[in-house]
Amino acid sequence: MNAFLTSIRLDALSRRQFAFIAIALVIAQGVLWIGAPLLFEGSIRQDVAEGVVDGLEWRLSYPIHPPISSWLSALASSLGPFRYAAVFAIGFALASGAFAIVAALLAKVDRPASGLVALLAGLASPYATYVPIQVNHNIGLMPFWAATLAAAWFAFEGGSLAQWAAFGVAVGLGLWAKYAILHLVAPLAVLFFVVPEWRRRTLTFGPWLALLVCAAVVAPHFLDVLRMGSTTLQYATRTLPEPFSVRLVWIAGFGLYGALAQIPMALIALAACGRAPLVAAIRAMTSSKSASRFDLFVHAAALGPVLVILAAAPFGVRPHYLWITAPSLGFALWWGRAAGRAGFAPPPGRVYVTYATLAALLVAGYVAEREIAPRVGQRPLYADMDGPALAALAQRYWADRESGPIPYIVSLDEQRGLQAGGSIVFDSPYPIRMLQDDDPANAPWIDLADLKKRGALVVSPRSLAAGTRVEGAEVQQIEKFERPMRRGVSKEPIFFGVLLPNS
Repeated sequence: MNAFLTSIRLDALSRRQFAFIAIALVIAQGVLWIGAPLLFEGSIRQDVAEGVVDGLEWRLSYPIHPPISSWLSALASSLGPFRYAAVFAIGFALASGAFAIVAALLAKVDRPASGLVALLAGLASPYATYVPIQVNHNIGLMPFWAATLAAAWFAFEGGSLAQWAAFGVAVGLGLWAKYAILHLVAPLAVLFFVVPEWRRRTLTFGPWLALLVCAAVVAPHFLDVLRMGSTTLQYATRTLPEPFSVRLVWIAGFGLYGALAQIPMALIALAACGRAPLVAAIRAMTSSKSASRFDLFVHAAALGPVLVILAAAPFGVRPHYLWITAPSLGFALWWGRAAGRAGFAPPPGRVYVTYATLAALLVAGYVAEREIAPRVGQRPLYADMDGPALAALAQRYWADRESGPIPYIVSLDEQRGLQAGGSIVFDSPYPIRMLQDDDPANAPWIDLADLKKRGALVVSPRSLAAGTRVEGAEVQQIEKFERPMRRGVSKEPIFFGVLLPNS
């Protein structure tokens, strides 16, 4: 394999060779980044726990996020002994599939070698390796973000009704994943109206067809959101009353995350092209005289979403570092395009060595974190917990007090309670409904009357004092347990209690 790869000149790479190398790389990395979590993760991550709790209801909307990621987490949880492999495979497939779409776009519009650089840049980043372990809504958004990029370019340039309809479908499905797809759509729309050749298409039916198709695709979700009280929209537009100085810190921190995300991608492009040609290509891409429409599109794809997020921060919208996840697709597109304009003079083996080195560093860092952090950290993560052992502990606790399966779980202590309760739901052999933090607003589909009638297991990482009440009923038979761990020492107990039926 190594001899085959190094014998292929990047500047003469064919589409068939690109496809073969891309498929081989994705499969190899998939084996690694599905297998490694199976060895080193003891439980599901927090966002997976949230997704499982929500997704098992198979609703069109949930209180915080749109449903696609939750549905996928719930699907994984239903696969019995394969559930952990499934959740890690889903996360990896969403991320690597998204980078593959971006690479295919570049291979078609620019050249196959440009697509290969974009794919290597994505696969060498955290966003196709350890970040997808947590199947959160940013990961769920990635393939639709990539599809929106590809569909937008072909619609802007080609203008056929089929291309505009595909653009509408991509955006509509993206809204089912996370409303942050609008961070991409907004700068692309601005660019569309700025470029005269594209702006003229507003006189055709294509852009309006895209709007109609998008509205039709997302209508079932938004109608359910409105019926359930619009909590999803409220969460997406919430602001925090922090002083302006704190908001400046947000901007600086998010800008730093965005800059750090460029490092592995820039190293891949540098290895493929050499420093001087790459610098010259970047200058040409950013020059008003030599930048093409595709260059402008690439700039909007890479920088536009970041600028939208930063522009909202002064108004109290706090950016999270994971918000870089989907925009990283635009970064890979940008570096692949820069490499394409620079040319591919260096020996082809250098880019593969660079990718392999970065991949090895990511794996080593991940393994070191999972092996060292549980032993030295003051509060080991739930990834270090033995999730199946916690679920078995909860089942035994319930069986000693009540007959039949656990009908409901009420989790306390906000996020860590959600993590503990969601882990029990994920690792239990049957579906369990869960109410988070004794707050009906977090789970409007919970039948509180049925919960009181059938009883519930109360789960909390913090102490449950005598007299604790949930939904007006007293939590009884409180017992403290050591949180079971795969490695390291617990350092944090888990408390179980019971809400007796009709109490």
